[in-house]
Amino acid sequence: MDSYKFEFTQFLIQEQALQFGQFTLKSGRVSPYFFNSARFSTGRAIRELGEFYARAIADHLPGCSSVFGPAYKGIPLCIATAQALEIFSNQTTGYFFNRKEEKGHGDTGRLVGNIPTPEDRVVMVDDVITDGFTKLEAVSMVRETCGVEFTGIVVAMDRMERNQSGQDALLGLEERVGVPVQALINIREVCELLTDVEINGAVVLDAAKREQIKTYLRQHGSQDR
Repeated sequence: MDSYKFEFTQFLIQEQALQFGQFTLKSGRVSPYFFNSARFSTGRAIRELGEFYARAIADHLPGCSSVFGPAYKGIPLCIATAQALEIFSNQTTGYFFNRKEEKGHGDTGRLVGNIPTPEDRVVMVDDVITDGFTKLEAVSMVRETCGVEFTGIVVAMDRMERNQSGQDALLGLEERVGVPVQALINIREVCELLTDVEINGAVVLDAAKREQIKTYLRQHGSQDR
């Protein structure tokens, strides 16, 4: 397991980006936990988050020269990650993101930022994988617009759920886009690292909550990993 994973889980708890309880998801499923990247809402928090993404990219997708973030949540992620990568590698790293709708005047087009060339090694960063559909759309749009290939995708949290076709969402996305997909942490690793561990003097994930997560994964999770 990567050395930064425990640090990252602590960071998620401290920023209240990972919470345990009862949460109704967009899919209608009732989940015993919830990941909310909107909690990274200060300069310090987004800077630290970008450093975790940069560490994962350096370990698993080295040589990245451009970072793409799909609108909207991917926009601050690509900026923070590119900044951290420049510091780590001492090399210029571009970033770019998309508009939801194409702009027809002034700075026209769907993409904003340092538009990559076919020579760039482009990595997408986003917050979470549930079914992977929006990421597939973003990859296709960038490929068609710029004629570039991605070297990989990095997300903060892999919920390890099945997509609408009943396939492991992360493996299904890898298969469809043809590049590696890396998560900073997945929910099973969270259970392994956090159960009965005190953070700031309190246990946030006890055996009962872990069992609720296991039950949820038996119902909705992938069994392929």
